Parts: sequence; structure tokens; C-alpha cells
Amino acid sequence: MIVETNLSYRERFACRRVAENYLFRPPYSPEVFSTLLGLISLSSRTVLDVGCGPGKIALGLVNHVKRVDAIDASIEMLNVAKRLSGAATSKIRWIDATMEQAPLDPPYGLIVAGLSIHWMDLDRVLTRFAEAVVNGACLALLGPDFPVDAPWEADETAFMVDFLAERSIVDGRSAGKTVAQRLVEPILVHPDYRPIGHKVTEPIQFSQSIADYLRGQHSRPSWSEDHLGEKASREFDSEMTKLLTRYAVDGMLTFAVQTRIEWGHVGSGESCDAEARDTRIRRSRNNFLASETAEGRES
Repeated sequence: MIVETNLSYRERFACRRVAENYLFRPPYSPEVFSTLLGLISLSSRTVLDVGCGPGKIALGLVNHVKRVDAIDASIEMLNVAKRLSGAATSKIRWIDATMEQAPLDPPYGLIVAGLSIHWMDLDRVLTRFAEAVVNGACLALLGPDFPVDAPWEADETAFMVDFLAERSIVDGRSAGKTVAQRLVEPILVHPDYRPIGHKVTEPIQFSQSIADYLRGQHSRPSWSEDHLGEKASREFDSEMTKLLTRYAVDGMLTFAVQTRIEWGHVGSGESCDAEARDTRIRRSRNNFLASETAEGRES
């Protein structure tokens, strides 16, 4: 029997359990936030966070900008976000809508989006971006948040491909490329998007229990419990626990996390000065790290 759910990738992210499990994904490094801050136009300190999920980017930037408009088509994601520390601030507008129809309040000095941009109507969305940004402002895109060069990556990938095939679950997943290989590939190729820069952040080490790691996996569309079903989800957890136990120390997995960030312009607006932008990125990194250190001392 072939198992094929009617849920699209976008619809899977609308499920409550996926939203709750999203909090168990690896964090972004401080370098991600400092880079984004350096990309914000001097003409507007308002940020548009597209496909914001549970608000990792919005909450990481809000204390350093004028306002963040955080948009997601999943009310469940926004409900999770609103329960987090700092989410009640008036500096964040949580907007339950698709990007194609969301009420915007421009101008924006930076637009940020993750891989969910590929599930949007790019022609419509990029046109809206171009109309909403100040002249010279960037669209910044963030790449995947998988462990990089984890010692279990090859075993895990082989298991996942076989798991889906053995149960005839239609998902389109293949062994494909490693996470490290994906980090060097462009996130978006489209005639209305003109990339002007990119970077891969330095690796940070992150540790979590096997149980929490698996919850993070269940936040991904291929492995959401609503897509797999209860029986297959239990089997997935059982087999993955056996596989990962070989790599755990005292029940904990430790791995490197890196993020690809690329930025560019949409529409036909003027390009910003590259040297000035790079200087802002360096300054923002220093200022962001200094503020984070100060907050750590006070907490």
C-alpha cells in the first residue's frame, strides 16, 4: 500500500505538533544576527520577517531595531512564538497570513526569509518585496539548520531513505547531497532576485538529548507526525534512537551548526554601496556581541 498524505509542505507546518517541535531545532549563532543587523538599511530600521515560524529571527533582532513585522501562514507557529520570552513587545507585529496576502506596513530596511520562500508564489512575493523596501535595501535568505558533518549523517540519511521506501511513503526524498554541500549552493535563483553577497557562518557546537533531537526532526515536513502517522512515527523514533545511541555520550548528541546567509536586491532599485555594507556588517557583529555579553552579565 502506498501512503500519501494530502498535506502540502506548507500545510504540514500549520500543524500544532510541528510548531511545538520546531523549538527543538538547532539555534542560530550570534553571527547570524550580527550579519543581518549589518545588512539593515540606514534609511529604515524596520524588518520584515517572512515565514517567521516561532520567531527565532524576530526575537533575536527586535532589541536592535525599530520594529519587526513577523509573518507566518501558520497560526500554530505564531501561537508558539507568542508564548516565548520577549514576544509580547509592541515592537513585534505578529501577522497570521500568507506573504502573498499579508498586510504590510512599509518601508522596510531589510526583509529576511528562510527556505519556506520556495513554497510561495515567487513572482508575486518578490514584486511585493520590491514595493515594500527602501531604495537599496536587501532581501536576506537563510539556509538549512541541519547538523553539519555530524558523524551519524551518512547512517541517518541512508536510514531515512530506506524508512520511507519500505513503508511506501511518498515524499520525494532521496540520499541527495550532504548538509555541507548544500551550504555552498545558492538558496534562491530567480530573475527578480539579484544576489550580491553571501557567507557561511563559523561553526558553533550544540548539544541536545536524543529525544530532543528527534523532536527537532519531527518539526521537518518529511518527518512530521501528522505526515507519517502515529505508527510510523513510533517506529521512526525507535529505530533512530538505536542508530543515534552509538554516537551519543551520556545520552547527549553534540554537533556543529552553521548557516548560509545570502543577500541581494529585488526589483530595479539602486544597489547599496558594497564597501559601506561590509563595514556595517563588521560593526554590527562587534556591537551585537558586546550587547549580548552585557546582557549575560546582567541576567
